[in-house]
Amino acid sequence: MFQVENFRNPLYLALAIYLTGFAIVVLGLIAGTVVDLPEKSVFVWGIFTSMILLYSIFNSALLFSFSKGKQYWTMSVYTFVALGIACVLTSWLLSGVSLNEAGGFRPILSVLVIGYSIMLGIGWTIVKLTELTTLRDSEKLKKDSDAIGHDL
Repeated sequence: MFQVENFRNPLYLALAIYLTGFAIVVLGLIAGTVVDLPEKSVFVWGIFTSMILLYSIFNSALLFSFSKGKQYWTMSVYTFVALGIACVLTSWLLSGVSLNEAGGFRPILSVLVIGYSIMLGIGWTIVKLTELTTLRDSEKLKKDSDAIGHDL
């Protein structure tokens, strides 16, 4: 059964998303022999680009779920880069069209990288503000309890 704890390592999330994208592409290419689908290169590049977007969304949401955030964040960035490279190479191999020849997918990937960086920055800011507020509140609570004679 699906549990968030299984994705404590972002590599598992990236692997699950990559394999899902690969399965969709393979099934789509097989179905393309029977049914009329969009151009093969657009289909393959579109699926793998959307898998990178899915990783960005789920990974950014999971950043708040784990206590060891700094380790998770570092692994997340490395895994994002690895997933991006794997998706681009797989798209290139399956479609026969390089990233430069793939039309508008190069700027889309640039936007995804910038968006992921912004989502990480916002998440990091929220976590740091929460830590700072918690620390300040605990210091104020201790100061107030000392003032009235309670021992915390």
